[in-house]
Amino acid sequence: MADKKRMMSVLAPLAVGAVLVVLAWAWLNVYTRHNAKAEVPQLKGLGFEEARAKVEVLGLQVEVIDSVYNDEAPKSTVVEQDPKEGHTVKPGRTIYVVMNASRPKMLDMPQLVNLSKRQAISVLDILGIKVKEMQYRPDPCTDCVVAQLYKGKPITAETRIRRGEAITLVLGSGMNGERVQVPDIRGLNLAELKAVLNLASLNLGVVVECPGCNTAADTALARVERQSPEPYRNNMIGAGGMIDVWLTQDTTGLDPAPGTIDSLNNDGNDGNE
Repeated sequence: MADKKRMMSVLAPLAVGAVLVVLAWAWLNVYTRHNAKAEVPQLKGLGFEEARAKVEVLGLQVEVIDSVYNDEAPKSTVVEQDPKEGHTVKPGRTIYVVMNASRPKMLDMPQLVNLSKRQAISVLDILGIKVKEMQYRPDPCTDCVVAQLYKGKPITAETRIRRGEAITLVLGSGMNGERVQVPDIRGLNLAELKAVLNLASLNLGVVVECPGCNTAADTALARVERQSPEPYRNNMIGAGGMIDVWLTQDTTGLDPAPGTIDSLNNDGNDGNE
């Protein structure tokens, strides 16, 4: 009898401990919804209320963490999300989204007058303001900004302007009127050719044609097949002049002139301006 009591005194705590472990495991399983999963849906392109309704039926939540402005995306819609669509998460998880603002952010116009052309373009790139064109007028400081224009009128520093707007830079051409070599922009895409023309103190004229270019993305990926004026040796053009281009989506064998891309990548590293 004594042995039986002794065994019970040993087994009883063990049994109680085992029961507690089982109960704790069961509670933890329910608390963490161990087997409950939800697949994150695609939210890109949806308005916030649409996105919230779509995730709430899955037991998820949505929260806006930032906004940007992209003029190619629908206004007030999701442009980014984390986690991405297709990821598996537990119910209750928050999906963080970035929304496309309904209008561009307002900025203070910088003071560009007396900066070099390269410095001015760099400042504008950082702020997200575009260069509509470059005009030239006689001034002793060649390629220095002598005026900044918005919609044809001077715009002073600290004037409020929307991000993404375009301004005109008026640059000095020297006292005798500068002429520059026509660059070879064949084989370049739009972004590359604009950078080359900016460096050469020239402007993009007319995109004469671009067969099959039905969207802005199509045009951005197309390359220059032909240009006017042509880039033959010693063909000079006045600073601020226009170059018209013919684009194509058939880029087979259409490569930029040797050294063109390298000159873009190395631009601005000499620190002389």
